[in-house]
Order: sequence, then C-alpha cells, then structure tokens
Amino acid sequence: MQRTVPQVGRGWVRWLAACALVAGMWPGMVVARAAGAVQAPDPGCVGLVLGGGGARGIAHVGVLKVLERERIPVCAVSGTSMGAIVGGLYAAGYDAAELEHLVEHIDWADMFVDDPPRSELPMDRKDEDFRHLLKLEIGYRDGRVSIPAGLVRGQKLMLLLRRLTLSTWRDPDFDALPIPFRAVAADIVSGQKVVFADGDLAVAIRASMSVPGAFAPMRVGERLLVDGGIADNVPVDELRAIGRMPMVVVDVGSPLLPEAQLGNPGAVLNQMVGVLMLEKTERTLASLGPGDTLLRPDLGDLSSVQFQRAADAVDMGERAAEAMLPQLRRYAVPAERYAALRARQHRRDFDPGLLAFLDVEPGQSPSATRHVAWATESLVGKPFDLDAVERQVGRAYGDGRFETIDYRLVERDGRAGLEIVPQQKPWDAFGRLGLQVDDNFNGLNNYLFSAELVFNDVNRLGAKWRNLVQLGRVTGLRTEFHQPFGRAGAFYLEPSGEIRAESLPLWVDGREQVAEYRLVGKSVGLEAGYSPLPQWRLSVQALAGRDAVRRLVGDETLVRTVAESYAGIRLAATWDTLDSIDFPTKGVRATGEWLSMHPWGGTDTQGDVARVAIDWALSRGRYHLLLGTRLATTPGDEAFFQAQNFLGGFLNLSGFNEKALVGNQLGLLRAAAYRRLGDTQQIFAVPTYLGASVEAGNVWNQADDFGRGGLIVGGSVFLGFGTPLGPLFLGYGRNDAGASSFYLTFGSLLRRDGE
Repeated sequence: MQRTVPQVGRGWVRWLAACALVAGMWPGMVVARAAGAVQAPDPGCVGLVLGGGGARGIAHVGVLKVLERERIPVCAVSGTSMGAIVGGLYAAGYDAAELEHLVEHIDWADMFVDDPPRSELPMDRKDEDFRHLLKLEIGYRDGRVSIPAGLVRGQKLMLLLRRLTLSTWRDPDFDALPIPFRAVAADIVSGQKVVFADGDLAVAIRASMSVPGAFAPMRVGERLLVDGGIADNVPVDELRAIGRMPMVVVDVGSPLLPEAQLGNPGAVLNQMVGVLMLEKTERTLASLGPGDTLLRPDLGDLSSVQFQRAADAVDMGERAAEAMLPQLRRYAVPAERYAALRARQHRRDFDPGLLAFLDVEPGQSPSATRHVAWATESLVGKPFDLDAVERQVGRAYGDGRFETIDYRLVERDGRAGLEIVPQQKPWDAFGRLGLQVDDNFNGLNNYLFSAELVFNDVNRLGAKWRNLVQLGRVTGLRTEFHQPFGRAGAFYLEPSGEIRAESLPLWVDGREQVAEYRLVGKSVGLEAGYSPLPQWRLSVQALAGRDAVRRLVGDETLVRTVAESYAGIRLAATWDTLDSIDFPTKGVRATGEWLSMHPWGGTDTQGDVARVAIDWALSRGRYHLLLGTRLATTPGDEAFFQAQNFLGGFLNLSGFNEKALVGNQLGLLRAAAYRRLGDTQQIFAVPTYLGASVEAGNVWNQADDFGRGGLIVGGSVFLGFGTPLGPLFLGYGRNDAGASSFYLTFGSLLRRDGE
C-alpha cells in the first residue's frame, strides 16, 4: 500500500513551500502518525532509519559495515532518497560489502545521461549531432509550451534499480522482503507524504529520490511523486509504524552555509529551505528515546552531488559508527544468532526460466508501441537474460520519443513473462536551439543561430517532420520528412527541400583574400535508405537543384556571377560506432558517397564525384587519439560547384582560415591527441582537454595532380571545453605555407564534408 498523510499550509507558509520547490526541496511539515502497526519485528533487534542527502547518503554503507562487524541485528529499515536506495537494497538482501562495491563502481556520471551509448542510437539520431543544437527540448502540446520536468529523466537509474531488485519480483509486500522496508516519497501536486509499504520496490526507491529539478518526477498510479526529503527527510515515524524497537538513526543532511557563502539569491533561497528542513529534522530527532542511537557522520565538505567521492563517504560513515560503538554494542547478539539471522536475510536466488510472453503497455502513439514491441520481441521464448533485456530496452529508448521505458517480470498461469512499460514524452512537437560563434582574433568572426522544430508521429507509421532554420554565416531553411517502413523501421523514405545562402571568401594561396562571393543554393531530394542496425546505413538519393554565386566585393577582373542547375543520384554508405563527435574516445565513423550528375530535365551539369571520410578514436586512461582522413575526387575533372571541396580552419589544415582552399580533388590526413584534465569523475564539471594536432593535405583541380607535390603540413595546440552550448575550442594553428591563426570556435572535432 502507499499511505498518504495530508499536510497543511496557509498564506506565507505556502509561499515558502513554492520557494522550496524552486530550490529542489520542501520543508518537512508535521504529519499525523499513521495508525496501525504491521508485522512485529523479531525481538532483540534494531530498526534502521536512513536519511536523505544525495551523495552524502553513501555514508550509510559505512554505518552498515560497522553494524555487521559488531553483530548488530537489523530487522526493519526505513529510508528517504539516498537512504531509500541503500536501505531498500539492504532490505532486499545485499550485505554491506556488496553495497560498498556497488557504490564505488557505479559509473555515476553515466547515470545522469538518459540515452544509451551513441553507438547504439539509430542513424537518424546520430545525424542530429552534426546540427550542433542544444540537447534541451522545448515541447508543444495542446496549445502549451513546456520543458522537461527534470534535467534527467532517470532512464538508466531505473534500469539499474530494476536490475538490483529483480530478486524481489515475487514480493509485492515490503514486509515479506528479507528485511521489512518503507520508502518515503512526496506527491508534488498535493504536497502529501506518500509511504511505500508494498508494490514495486524499484519504483518505490526511484520515486523516493526524484530530486525536483534534477530528476523528473515519477508517476505512480494517479500520483506524481518526487523526493521524499521534501516531506520527511529522516522517516523515524515510518519505522515506529512497523513496530516498537530501538532505532539506529543516521542523519546525513547538508549543513547550513556560512555567511560568506550567501552572496547570491540562489544561495539565500537554498539556505532558507535548509533552515526549514533542519527545523523539521530536529523536531523529529528530538522524539528519539534513550534506547535509540543517533549518528551524524562528519562529512566535511562532501556535497550532495559528489558521487565520485563514494569511497570517502563510506569511510566517513564507518568512522561515525565506530565513534558510537559503546552505544551500538548494547544491541549486539551472539555470533550464532546473528549468523542465523543474516542467513535468512540474504538476497534470494531467482530464475524466471523461459520468458513465455511479452506485453507492451499501449501508449499515445501506436507506432511508438509497435517500435518497442519490435525491439524487444526477440526476448520471448528464450531464458531470461538480463543483459539482453537491458540492451533491447535501451535500443528502443534510443528512438527518442520516450520519457522512460521500464520493464517488469510478471507471472501468468505459472509462466514468467515481461511487461514493458513505455512512457512517451508529453508533447507532439518540440523545438531545439543552437548558437555558434567563431573568431580568429584577426578581424574575421561570425556567428550561427539555429532553431529546429520537429513533429513526431505525424501519421500512424511514425513519420517525423523536421524543420531547421539558420541565421548568420549560413542563412537558410531545410525541411525533411522521414517516413520509416518495415519491421522496426529498417527502411525509410525521406523527401527534403532546402534553400541556403552563405558567404564564401576567395583566397590566393589560402592567405590573401581577393574577393567574397554570396552563394544561394536551392535543392530538393528524395532519399531511400536501409538501416537494420544502429551501426550502419545504406542510402540512395535522387536530387536536383540550382546554385547561384554572385561576387559581392573584390577584384573586378574576377567572374561576377555564376549559376548552374543540376540533377543526379547520390549513393552513400555510413558506418558509425563513435561514442561522441565532440571529444570521441572510442569507435569509428566511416562514410563514403558517389555523386553522379546528368543533364536531365534541362539541367546543365554533368560529372561524377567520390568522397570518403574515416575517423578512428582510441584511448588509454585520460589520453585520447583521433586519427582521420578525407579524400575526394572528380575523375573527369569537371568543374561544377557540387564537385568543389574545401580545406582550411581549425583541425582542417590549421593555420588557414575557414574554407581558404578550394578544389575538385582533396586529400587530408590528420591526428589529434588530447588529454582530459581535472577530476574525470565529477558529474557536473565542465570537461576540459589539452590537445595538439598534426595535419597534412591540400586541394587540386586535376585528378592527375592528386597527391603530387604541394602537400601542406600544419598543426595546432588547443584547449577544449565541453560547455552546455557545445564544444568550445581555443587554439593556435600554423602550417608550412606560412599561414597561422588563433581560433575561438564552437564545434566538434568531427565535421561533415562541406562544413
């Protein structure tokens, strides 16, 4: 059951509560004690109350280590937030050593990223990386604009909790767990405390630690639940409701800030909320009796988000418990009795056997439901394989339409099966923004503002309509309609249209600008593709368009205007397993295309173009290496505009300005090495890299000249920052053609041809 205890508040108290929500917390108010006790605990044991505190709550594991070492029997647990995680897993049968190994080896940074690894994303989502847009989606539905309810939706965290609690799948009553357990959450709509005494253990834990603003609220039935710390951060009363027993209470709440750190409105607001929470906690702790023991570990400067300091937190909790050994040892029992108790409390073995069926809970979009079913149907008729389940669920989630996708083991007619529960994002359309600024500190600078509007599930087959607007160094509009077909959408059709204008400087020897042209291009295309796996794609596209180039300023002897129309076929293949295009650490991205132009329908362009680009990333610890090559050729030496290739710019023959070299033939080899600086385990830090590159290449206008002489060698040194707006590089480049430049630029280490 989930017991709901109403809270009250009027006038300024409600205003304070609203402020608390902004800060991600709520002062716990006095609540009525729930009536009625449940199963009586074993005599001669203690109840354990574990408070909330984010990463500070990892200290609970150290306390458990001492309790086990001193043979102090625990026969009931209540917890809030991180206390619910540690307490819930302990109640499920994990011992302190297992929990210590778990908290110290979890990739906490990865827990705060919802998407599966980039290599597992479908190709159309990998293409999004090259649009250089923010990840934040601004949704629209039924006349309302909204943003995600939390920075993290909690997909990976939920899968981790599901994995860790699978041994309890047949125990909906939390009193039937190896140790009776209670978790506390809060209804963000009504402000009521919600106590989980039965149901789904993984859901209860996840709801209890849904920190407002950080993790999205958890919907359970008709309730929208958030972190229980805003209602009851140290749930002593919930343990008393289980039965009368001495209690060991662990409070890991954050201390109040000193005056010197209250220099901004956010800090003052957090302090106000902290004062109110502290007042409620102190009232709760004042109710402890002489038979109870309170532990308040000295956690020093450990903050609630420093999960990378898990080992430190465990040690601090252990020291706090050892300092209270005289009080704790009064609960100790003989070794034989303790061993017998712990044997009963050990995590239960389970083996669901063959998965006989799979049910997908229907959502608002039939195509999204089918997508999940197709992604997971291969699990049926096989022995339960946890890794395979998580892999297939993650692949379905990578589609991009879902808030979360959860799964549950269920039993029907004596057979085990899976119930998949997808929850779609609460909007039909969403927009994203992007901003890029480039400066060479020598008078050349530009910006690019981008805005994208995407409509999901345009029809029952799950079509996606994407529209991109750009202003700045490139001004244009692109629209494309992606229509998947076949099982799991392996086939697709994609009609598209684009109008694009940009300024192109004309340089002599890549160093002296002699003119500037304005290019206006218009094109339409129809692409058909096949991508049965996330790693690769084959496509063929029919395209047609017109390019017009007009000289804006410069040498009057140069051509003033050029215009040409074209029609042709593009064949393309892509293999992409890179983990990132910003600062890749592993994987390969290889693309190849053949563009064949013919004078169809009155167009005036004829010729063929072949292009290949390969990038390979590898790492060792903090050190990363990116090797790459770009090759392009026009076998017949035709000089139409679609055959032109550009070099120049940061990491693209450094030293030159952007697109300083242009020709029908292109060759480039490069190697970039970069080292991650600072603490690599920090979750919310800005990743910083120190790197250098070596590049060699050039462009030519005749196929026979390709690679013959004129090879330019350049290099760069740079600092790279993983900012919320995207990668930012500050660097200096120079080449043996005598060109050099400083760079301040937004953009990834990879770029597509033509960029």
